[in-house]
Amino acid sequence: MKVISVEQMRELDRRTIEEYGTPGMVLMERAGFGSGETIVEYLSDNFYCGHVKRFVIICGKGNNGGDGYVVARYLHDNTDAEIVIYSVCELDQLGEDSRAHAELIVKSVTFSVKSEVTDSDFKTGDIIIDALLGTGISGDLKKPYDNYIRTVNASRLPVISLDIPSGLNGDDGEYHGDCIKADMTITMALPKLGLLKGHGPARCGLLRCIDIGIPDQYLSGLESDTDLFLMNDCAPLLKRIPMDSHKNSVGAVLVIGGSHEYFGAPFLTAVSALRTGAGMVRVAVPENIERIPDVPLSLILCKVKDNGKGYFSKESLPQILRLAAESDVIALGPGIGRHRDLVGFIREILKIDKPIVIDADALNVISDVPEIYLEKDSNILTPHPGEMKRLLEAFDLEWAIHDDKMTKALKLSQKIDSTIVLKGFRSVTSSPDGRMTVNASGCPALSTAGSGDCLTGIIAALAAKEEDSYKAAAGGVFIHGLAGEISSLGQRGLIADDLPDIIPAAMSRISPFA
Repeated sequence: MKVISVEQMRELDRRTIEEYGTPGMVLMERAGFGSGETIVEYLSDNFYCGHVKRFVIICGKGNNGGDGYVVARYLHDNTDAEIVIYSVCELDQLGEDSRAHAELIVKSVTFSVKSEVTDSDFKTGDIIIDALLGTGISGDLKKPYDNYIRTVNASRLPVISLDIPSGLNGDDGEYHGDCIKADMTITMALPKLGLLKGHGPARCGLLRCIDIGIPDQYLSGLESDTDLFLMNDCAPLLKRIPMDSHKNSVGAVLVIGGSHEYFGAPFLTAVSALRTGAGMVRVAVPENIERIPDVPLSLILCKVKDNGKGYFSKESLPQILRLAAESDVIALGPGIGRHRDLVGFIREILKIDKPIVIDADALNVISDVPEIYLEKDSNILTPHPGEMKRLLEAFDLEWAIHDDKMTKALKLSQKIDSTIVLKGFRSVTSSPDGRMTVNASGCPALSTAGSGDCLTGIIAALAAKEEDSYKAAAGGVFIHGLAGEISSLGQRGLIADDLPDIIPAAMSRISPFA
């Protein structure tokens, strides 16, 4: 999905109202009702119902405040929680559309005009909806917005921002003085550049985007250098499964990994591939690894000769090559280690004419000996920032080390003719043909050992059915992030072992009828 400037969004609104004939009040209602639905869904994933006592909606003078009044109406009609509105102004100071929506709700809720708010205006059990400023900020914060923002941030209560966290510049992601720190931001029509730049990613929290009915012909002509991968972008990848499918028609994945030091990683990858829908998953591990964890019986375990070393070497190759011939995609690297003998082993694996998802220490071996890498546009490399630095150095791209994530990923993609997934908060996926996208899903719960191994399995399963490696990679990153978001364990306590069981629910959320 294209990421646009504030001015581009204003022009889209203007054209939709003046040229296409959609009343501004209708656009506002769509924005508010869509946001309300998203808020209810978010709360059902992240909060016990008894924890939500009130929705406190803070409304400004502009259209963002109008969206807040529509959200208030939706939540009033669709939840049992008390609705409280704090407004910076009287209703007669609102624009026509905002005032019309405000008048539909204020008689049914607790409504107060406040020149400032204090700690006593918020309490445990509140969910704060930020509808103060949206993209309508330039320069320093003025009264009473500075007070509202400072007090909300100090409350440490959950905050959901409409369109963009109030106080944040919608174009560069900077702010003067302070801006709302949101747990989730629901942006309208298309995401704004400021959500991905500067302080934007840290301040906007989770990201959702609401379709408000901007005509397709206006969207198709937009110029944008940045793309954000959202749920609507992922849905086409999760096609309906034909009724006559069988295990060999929905993808066979071979996971090559593990060593006597790291025996669990390849199994996280393999189980994640199974849960993502691969029809058959084989996991090849050295026969002398320390132990085999408990795994689903449907996983095919292949112990490979290792001459008693507990890690792969050239002696492992005949068996591995036979397994690869029976597979559609290879996932290479989880837990594989960095022993000297692995160089020759990995060199031969990279020669296999199959898509290969390369992760973990396989990336580090390539960084140590870059001449073994064979450029291939079906390969997908999934480095974290440290691995990315080593790869950039290995392939003579040191100059890009201090560039932004998007530049790093794209330059490496083009250098080695492969898809790159640069992992981390707002992961970037890039393709050698110049396509690039920033992932919109994910949360701090995924900051746990083994999470990346699960991502490798998800991507491998998608790549077994999707010919376009870039699409498979971007879709896998989104599914992985969403699985973390919807975990019933919340933001604390999730471990990588939990992730595979959440993957099917994440995919159903994206495409329920697939």
